[in-house]
Amino acid sequence: MSKKVSEASVKASISRHPFADPEQTAGFVMWQVSMLWQRKLKTGLDTIGITHAQFLLLASLQYIGTQKNIVSQQDLAKHCRIDKMMTSKILRTLQKKGLLSRKKNKMDTRSKTLALSEEGEDILSKAFKIIDRVDGDFVVPLGLNSMSFQEDLRTLLKQNL
Repeated sequence: MSKKVSEASVKASISRHPFADPEQTAGFVMWQVSMLWQRKLKTGLDTIGITHAQFLLLASLQYIGTQKNIVSQQDLAKHCRIDKMMTSKILRTLQKKGLLSRKKNKMDTRSKTLALSEEGEDILSKAFKIIDRVDGDFVVPLGLNSMSFQEDLRTLLKQNL
């Protein structure tokens, strides 16, 4: 038997494959769009020396801080839906950069309370401008459909939690 595979058998094999055309699967396209968007965010955020995950935690810390007086690492992890250990690791990095403080909670010594530093506020202000520009540029091709797209994303998130 010949090792050479016929063109017809390759085509037949591809047509039976569930991902014969990955571009037609929602998961593959979402992955590609997500990776492209993340690369664009990274390029922008690199200019101010933070990662997207660091931005998310800083922005969420600021937001949660408007809702309650004391913000814990656990509050932040839950809000961002990031693993507690990963949250702690990122927060340590942000603390070393001087962007926030982490202190033992006086009410619960197992818990740490968080606060943005002045430098953290400054970086966050710059990051918001970058994120807004990147997000806006990214969805421009959708035109008026961009609002529907964002609502569709929120629906997917809510329905799949």
